[in-house]
Amino acid sequence: MDNNKKIYLTKEGLVELKKEYDELIGIKRPDVLARVTQARNMGDLAENAEYVASREELTFIDGRMMS
Repeated sequence: MDNNKKIYLTKEGLVELKKEYDELIGIKRPDVLARVTQARNMGDLAENAEYVASREELTFIDGRMMS
């Protein structure tokens, strides 16, 4: 992403983004990390659908937080 590109937001839009970020960092990410850890502890990761799904969700959340 070009860091020099300006993005204009309304005050309401900024409030919504901050609310989403707070939910991602405070609720969703810790929940998904716990699921990844639990799935990892189940054993073979190659055939562990829960692990794969949790990692994909974690990747999505991390990407959303960076954008």
